[in-house]
Order: sequence, then C-alpha cells, then structure tokens
Amino acid sequence: MNVHTSTDELGGPFATEGEWAEWVKDYYREDETYDWVDVADNLRGLESFFHRNRRRVVRGLVRRFGGGEPILDAGCGTGLNLETLPAGSTGLDINPRNLALVRQRLPHQTAVEGDLEAMPFADASFATVVCTEVLEHVPDPELALREIRRVLKPGGVLIGSVPARSAVWRLRFLSSTCPRNEPFHHEYRAEEVREMLAGFEIQRIWYSSLRFNVLFVVQRPGD
Repeated sequence: MNVHTSTDELGGPFATEGEWAEWVKDYYREDETYDWVDVADNLRGLESFFHRNRRRVVRGLVRRFGGGEPILDAGCGTGLNLETLPAGSTGLDINPRNLALVRQRLPHQTAVEGDLEAMPFADASFATVVCTEVLEHVPDPELALREIRRVLKPGGVLIGSVPARSAVWRLRFLSSTCPRNEPFHHEYRAEEVREMLAGFEIQRIWYSSLRFNVLFVVQRPGD
C-alpha cells in the first residue's frame, strides 16, 4: 500500500498511521488558508504562473479526453479548475473555507464537503473526474484512487496530475505564497504513477513540458 508516511513526515508522536492521517486531514480541514484562484488571478507570487498554466492545461485535457458529464473536481480547493468545467459540475473538498469561496464565486456549480478517501457519492456517479495536484497531499493516495474508481461510471475518465521528482519543488520556499507548514508534499516518477494507477486502463501518462509534473489520463474499465 502506497501510504505517505516517513519518520520526517509524522510530525509528532503518533501511535498509528490512522492517527497520523487524521492529523494531516485536520491541517487541510482547519488550518489551510491558501487560495489558488486569488494567487492565479492576482499574480501574488511565482506560483501564480504555475496555477494559471494548470488551469489552462486542465481545461484543454477535459475538452480533449473527458468522458462527458457529470464531472467531479476531486480536491477542488477554491475553484481553480472547477470554474472551467461545465455548469452543474461538482467540486469536492475537505476544507469548509474553500467550499464557502467556491459557493460564492461559482453559484452555478455544486460544492460538497468530503474526504477524498471516503467520498459521499454513490457508485458510478460521474462520467469524468478531475484530480490535479491533490494526491501528493493525501495520506493514502491508493485508497483515494479506489474511491475515484468507485464513483466513476464504467468507462469513465480520470484526468489528473501530481508533482514530478524535480529540483524545482525544493525552491518552493522562494514563492511568497507557498504554504510553510503543510504536512508533506510528495513527488513522483512516471513509473510510480503508472503503478499507482494499476486499477485503471491507462490511456496516457506523460511529463509536463518542463518536467515539473506527471500528467495522466486513465479510464475505469467497463463492466
């Protein structure tokens, strides 16, 4: 099982991985105040350019590879990608502050509070799931991916990305907007992503042009 734990990442005297996982989730529920939309739209730091490009790339990938509607943005944050999706799409996030901003900014979308590892949706609810720059923060990404597969319709498409193993992420501290206290920020090689997506039919896995990220398009097998 690919769980994001290490001696350095535990951050405290946790008796079990479950306690550690809840500590991580509590950070994202209660402490995180990062606003991806504000950073992207108002050029608040170096990360502004990354988020603007991510929004543009995701919009294009959904148009090219999306499996249709309804669409879920899993880990929607404050709505960076959700705003580019068709009206009536759903954004899921664990942070109620993020969802309040989404409801204010995007009243034509549905905002749902929930845990990516235990999503509050019925089986086969969505034709397309978008999950970009989220799995690297999840305690158990393989469990999250099983949940995504569960809520996808047979033949449904997952479009996602994670940070690649790149020296650029060691320089995140140079950005004035970079969170200083997040529990961890995992990075991946393409072969690690392929292994993690073993329950899906892989359509494409590739590095972004500057090799900052690994992008993927996969499909839930048809029943």
